[in-house]
Amino acid sequence: MSDIALTLVIPLRAKAGMSLADFYQYWLNAHVTLPPRFPGISSIWLHVVSFDHQLWPRLPGVSHRPEPEDEFHGVPEATFPTMADLELFQSYAQVQMVDGINFLGEVITYSSLGDNSATIVDKLNAAPDGHDNLVRHLLFLRRRADVPAAALRRYVTETLEPSYAGSPEILKLRRHLFEPLEATLDHPGVVLYKPPQLQYQAALEVVVADQGALARFAASPAFTGTADGLAAHCDAVHAARVDRCIATKDQGAITLAGVRGVAVADLIRRLRADSQRDASVSALFLPELAGSPARVGGLTS
Repeated sequence: MSDIALTLVIPLRAKAGMSLADFYQYWLNAHVTLPPRFPGISSIWLHVVSFDHQLWPRLPGVSHRPEPEDEFHGVPEATFPTMADLELFQSYAQVQMVDGINFLGEVITYSSLGDNSATIVDKLNAAPDGHDNLVRHLLFLRRRADVPAAALRRYVTETLEPSYAGSPEILKLRRHLFEPLEATLDHPGVVLYKPPQLQYQAALEVVVADQGALARFAASPAFTGTADGLAAHCDAVHAARVDRCIATKDQGAITLAGVRGVAVADLIRRLRADSQRDASVSALFLPELAGSPARVGGLTS
């Protein structure tokens, strides 16, 4: 059984009229330091995504990217050990929620309960800091109108997942099965809902080493042997290329990016300014971390 009760996968769309450069600057350097500070939330992984950069092989008769007005630009994944932890987080996170209107036009929060989110393959075994140069995609699956959600779930877990996991090219495979959409996190002034025909029912995170590995995977039975079945179940496989994946909190430990923001964490890493990683420095930003080595372990990221 999973020790996580709830996983949230949250496609974000930039505020209308805001440049993507400003969106990423604000999200990754202003907003990003808020959620890891609040109790209840266990892990936060941020995915900077682009549909223009996608490399995932396309399936005939299946939509490969959303319409321009429905594209999203970032995808946080957040985990909560218990539903009470979600309530605790929500009780502290109002300042985060009201910040959303400063840079967000749309926040669509997909919920995955317990074992419906699972990591099937993980040869990486490390919280990412955005510098690994791996080829990552988040595949968002939308069922065909005549395919019940339960049938798509069975296909994903019983056919697609074991086939992909069996490929030697796969470095990480993580799966989410979504509940019907509802507004779990309340961001005032931001769109929180999609009509049913635009909602996703599942998602896969697929990571390979490089473009050559992806090409070998696409030519292998792991992909070709499941392509027709996937097309029969899904009218959309929207492959968001992950340009960067950054953990700001991992298994309860806040990371350097979570404390200082991604740009500052990048600079500290590039200049090898290791003194900035010291717990005494972090305590200036997060006083509750002072004298608690277990809680600052993530600052190695």
